[in-house]
Amino acid sequence: MKKGILLTLLIGLFTFSFVQAQESESEKEPLKITKFSDYQCPACKYYGQILDKAKEEFGDRIEVTYKNYPLRMHQHANLAARAAEAAKKQGKFIEMHELLFVGQEQWSRGQAEAIFTGYAKELGLDMDEFKADLNSARINRIVLADKREGNSLGVNSTPTFFINGEKVTRMPQTYEGFKALLESKMK
Repeated sequence: MKKGILLTLLIGLFTFSFVQAQESESEKEPLKITKFSDYQCPACKYYGQILDKAKEEFGDRIEVTYKNYPLRMHQHANLAARAAEAAKKQGKFIEMHELLFVGQEQWSRGQAEAIFTGYAKELGLDMDEFKADLNSARINRIVLADKREGNSLGVNSTPTFFINGEKVTRMPQTYEGFKALLESKMK
């Protein structure tokens, strides 16, 4: 009888520990946020600032992946996406990404390639490599692959967010709303 009670207690303890371990593992798994974006899109710039604030607040509880979705109506969006991808090859994606949004109003009016080259110089990139990559078929294929992926997922405007693979159909207009959305997905 004592062995039966002891065995039952041990099985119960093991089951509790296993369930608790699974719960703590799932808590450690970050939310995966994918943002399909157009560098010339003012709304993408706005939501980029919201996403930056979320990264500061949530830290490693969120993981962000950026995807290119240049719209045809934006004359320099594809070139901007290629500039970001060319900088990524040299380990400076985030820095170029930020500069593209900060300078959006300026380069949207013209001379985008010269401005992007200036950003690359400012970031200390190898200029010959950057210029070659900016106009390479390989980098253009990366941008087009992101856009094809977006099309296959039903992206038709920018920005479009996916959280853990689920498309966000109603984007909150404020940081507080975005924060609440992320918190609801963490439960």
